[in-house]
Order: sequence, then structure tokens, then C-alpha cells
Amino acid sequence: MKITVLGAGTCIPYPNFSPAGYLVYINQVPLLLDTGPGTIARMSAQGVNYQDLEYVLISHLHPDHVLDFLMLLQVYNATPGWTRSKKLTVIGCKGIEYFLEEQFRLLDGLKPETYPIQIYEMDAETIHFEGWSLKSVLSLHTPKSLAFRISSMSKSLVYSGDASSPDNLIELARGADLLLCECSLPLGWETPDHLSPDQVGMLAKKANAKRVVLTHRYPQSIQEDVVSQVKTYFDGEVIGAIDGWSIEL
Repeated sequence: MKITVLGAGTCIPYPNFSPAGYLVYINQVPLLLDTGPGTIARMSAQGVNYQDLEYVLISHLHPDHVLDFLMLLQVYNATPGWTRSKKLTVIGCKGIEYFLEEQFRLLDGLKPETYPIQIYEMDAETIHFEGWSLKSVLSLHTPKSLAFRISSMSKSLVYSGDASSPDNLIELARGADLLLCECSLPLGWETPDHLSPDQVGMLAKKANAKRVVLTHRYPQSIQEDVVSQVKTYFDGEVIGAIDGWSIEL
């Protein structure tokens, strides 16, 4: 399993910290995990062809996590000299099917013309695919927002999405090889709908995660040493992600 951070930031413009987007390779099959604005272009800059995508996972429906999915759908209908026929599987929070139906109604050129699209709406459950599985729990950032655990060949990636409840994520992150966790703001800037460094550190410690990668960082979190703040509570490896950071598990 290979993970590349395409967007380590938020909706706030900041160099090297673009809106949320992550590329995950599972057995040579690429999937996108959230699709904030600019995700498709940054994926292309990593040498990955959008035509090869088979899966798109959406944690919740805030614009900084979903807007480039609409661009992807337009691209699939509008690429000169190429026609997509391969199925696209979309997995997301409750409401994503309605969201897409409304976008198809409002915006021309999005509704798939030559390929099937399969939509899974998840709550707190597990779905099995060929060679990998996907488990979700509610992250409570919004009433329907999700955190995901991707497991394949004894390796596991847990993605918090945007979250407000570390307690909901402990079992999901139990023993994870990599916990890709939001750390939106530093200590002293706590909000009710995002995780603070002390919450991230305690989550990682209680879950016995092997490695923590901090992402979804507002400028205040980028400008302070939130890695050290997390390590006050968790003595494992902690990395602050930037756009383009990559690891193979």
C-alpha cells in the first residue's frame, strides 16, 4: 500500500498545504481519498493518470473535501480522443448520492455518459473488495462525516477525515500502520469540530498506532510545532505532512 498526500491543508490558501486529497495505491490499483480543489492536477503532477482511477472515497461533503470530484466527472466526459468505459466506484457518507444527483441537475457535463458509476453510502460498517476492505465510523465533524480504515495484505491505513471525537476513532485506529490524522489547529486554538494536538496524541496512544501523520492543517497549525505538541502525549513517530509527502507501507 502506498499513500501520497495531495493536499495537507484546508480551504485556506497556503503554500504546500492544499485542500484535502490523498492518493492510495492498493495492489497497483489507485484510489482517491477525498478530492478537495486542485486534487486532480496535483495527482497528475505525481505522474498518476486520472484515467486509471477506479475508486473515489469521500469522507464528508464540505467543499474543501469534495469539489474536485465534480471536475473529475467532467474530465471523464470531455477528454478528446478517449472514452471511459470502466466502472467508477464512489464510496462516501450518507447523502452523497443525493449530492451527485443535484450536481447532475444543476451543472452540465457531469453525469456519466459512457461508463457506469456505482455509489456506496456508508455509516458505521465494513465493505469488502477484491484484495482489500474498508471500515468506517462516524467522525462527528458533521452528523454524517466518516473516518475510514483501509486494510490490505496485513497493512492498514486509518484516515480520520475531519473529526471532533477522538473516542469514536480509537477502535478504528487500533494498531494501524499509519494514522493519517487531522490536526487543524495548535494547542490554545481548540474548536468543537476538529481535533487538537493533545486529542491526536491521546488517540494515537490509546489506539497503539505505529505512525501518525498530521494533516488538514490551518496556517496556525503550520506555523507552530504541532508535531512536538502531539509527541507530548504519544511517543511513537509523528510526521507533519506537506503536499507531495509519500510513504509505502
